[in-house]
Amino acid sequence: MIKQILSASLFVLIFSFAACKQAPRESEGTGTMSKGIEVADTILYPVNIINLDTTDTWADTRLKNLRHKKLTDLIFESLYEGKIKAYDYYSREEISIKEIKEMEASGDFNRDEMAQLQFEESWYFDPDRGSMTKKVQSMLLAWPVYDNRGEFQAYKAGFLVELTK
Repeated sequence: MIKQILSASLFVLIFSFAACKQAPRESEGTGTMSKGIEVADTILYPVNIINLDTTDTWADTRLKNLRHKKLTDLIFESLYEGKIKAYDYYSREEISIKEIKEMEASGDFNRDEMAQLQFEESWYFDPDRGSMTKKVQSMLLAWPVYDNRGEFQAYKAGFLVELTK
């Protein structure tokens, strides 16, 4: 009975390791990190990058080291220089640089008010090195929407930025 349980456990363990995708490892001494074992092919999650709730001191603490202006300026500069591309969130059609500039000039997509990013990432865990890496595939830029009393209602999707693979 114990032999059967051990055999079954060994089979499950071997099958589990075989099912994981292993990214190629760089050779030692190259200075590049190994990606490790893929644990999430695609995962989506939002990150608030502006605290819209003045009573939320924990959000202030979490965001204290974020350089919001630097981040947003880098994103928009990369778009305007053609290093990254923007896409409509709903149709996935490419948005031209001219259209991005018009969106920004309209005031609806003021980079200083960009309050949330939604990341699409792949995650890798390297048990040998005790490290985890993430590869950002895209970011959705979002802005707050307020009602006629000035109260926050939701986030409005601006556009999707795909990053180089």
